[in-house]
Amino acid sequence: MEDHSNLVPWQRLAERRGARLRFLRVRSDGTLDLDPLDRLLSERTRLVAITHQSNVLGTINPVRYVADRAHAVGAVVLVDGAQSVPHMPVRVADLGCDFLAFSGHKMCGPTGIGVLWGRAEVLDRMPPFHGGGEMIERVELERSTYKAPPHRFEAGTPNIADAIALGVAVDYLEGVGMEAVREHEKSLVRYLLAQLREVDGVRVYGPQDPEVRGGAVAFTVEGVHPHDVAQVLDGEGVCVRAGHHCAQPLHRALGVAATTRASVYLYNTPEDVDALVRGLERVRRFFGRDG
Repeated sequence: MEDHSNLVPWQRLAERRGARLRFLRVRSDGTLDLDPLDRLLSERTRLVAITHQSNVLGTINPVRYVADRAHAVGAVVLVDGAQSVPHMPVRVADLGCDFLAFSGHKMCGPTGIGVLWGRAEVLDRMPPFHGGGEMIERVELERSTYKAPPHRFEAGTPNIADAIALGVAVDYLEGVGMEAVREHEKSLVRYLLAQLREVDGVRVYGPQDPEVRGGAVAFTVEGVHPHDVAQVLDGEGVCVRAGHHCAQPLHRALGVAATTRASVYLYNTPEDVDALVRGLERVRRFFGRDG
């Protein structure tokens, strides 16, 4: 289910350190199969990484349950919150994780900047991974000592401009209210799913209940490549994404090479959903799929 950004780094780490990666499979309804979780965990498990919300299926995973099981064997838990933090209220205390990562550009902020929150007692045990100014306490010829977290991990001149811009984006979203954002998205997703069910040949992937999913809705149109779907929709003024969405293993598990993904956010309206559906009807006519 993971985005490549929460898979490839662990593959690279495993190559360097000889670690072994284990995975939970995705059920046909787009949810994680948690039945083998305890069998996959052991005292040798060092880290469990899980996405809070799938960028393809929209699935909201039971992160707290997974975190509790992982902590029971002494593992550290990292949550990919890139798809959840911009779209719903998120409290690390509720998630029970040790690390939470998310990006700025998915929450009305600039590209090239993100956030990694870490639990203080875990950060205190970690050595710095970069060296440079601002992260040192004292430098001698033979050795150096380092500042306490978070400064220990922020060597050199920071990305000041984008940090300010991200702060403005956070202020904006807090002004709107994350509960309001979530309720607005649920309403749109409910309408979107209902409308897509009325379009012949369209298959939606992921949970069908808006209460347990987010605003990313991936689908296919029978007999039409997702890139062709996106091209026609673009001509109708409807912006979607087509491809594997940085989730190739997930698409292989789904049995498709690619999907088209429509995503709703706080600025979308039911009229946008209507425009998408009209565009899909044009896709069917254009490719001779309207019977």
